[in-house]
Amino acid sequence: MKADLVDDTVLWQRFRTGDTIAFDQLVQRYYQTLFRYGIRLDADDEYVKDCIQDVFVELWQRRNTVNETEFVKFYLLKSLRRRIFRGRAKWGSNWEALEENYFFEVEFSIEAQLITQEVSRDQVQQLEALLNKLSRRQKEVIFLKFYQNLTHEQIAEVMSLNRQSVYNILHEALQKLRTTWQGDMAFFLALLDVVTAHS
Repeated sequence: MKADLVDDTVLWQRFRTGDTIAFDQLVQRYYQTLFRYGIRLDADDEYVKDCIQDVFVELWQRRNTVNETEFVKFYLLKSLRRRIFRGRAKWGSNWEALEENYFFEVEFSIEAQLITQEVSRDQVQQLEALLNKLSRRQKEVIFLKFYQNLTHEQIAEVMSLNRQSVYNILHEALQKLRTTWQGDMAFFLALLDVVTAHS
């Protein structure tokens, strides 16, 4: 098991016993991750921040009843996604319609270290443009798979899909990218891996 997962597991166990320091560490560790995901689901950054706060407040209130987990990030991403869509539904929007028509955009922060790894700005911009031509669900699956390193099963849980649907969405997205990418596909996948690791 990776060290960060062990750390998460220990923090989670301590948080469940009422340890406020462990809870604060979880908030600090995952706030930006949740914000980066949430802002792709809903462009209203204040609403996303409110939803993140609600997730953590509810988590603290339910600390005695939440289950143990080795995958804290997965648990939090799933909770935030549900909170964002259900919150909008309470304001009169149709929850199912929101799930079909939500905003999702992929942006890469191009850092100097990427250029030193023989990845040009043009290549990163080409990748970003191609990814943003995918459907919302395809972009979200790619984001969760490559940015957040979730398994197919975890992605299915987060997005309320079955595992086969996740596999199909990812397969279709990669097929679409394969037909439009100008260059070697192995390089494309390596580029995607490098860029998402630094975003």
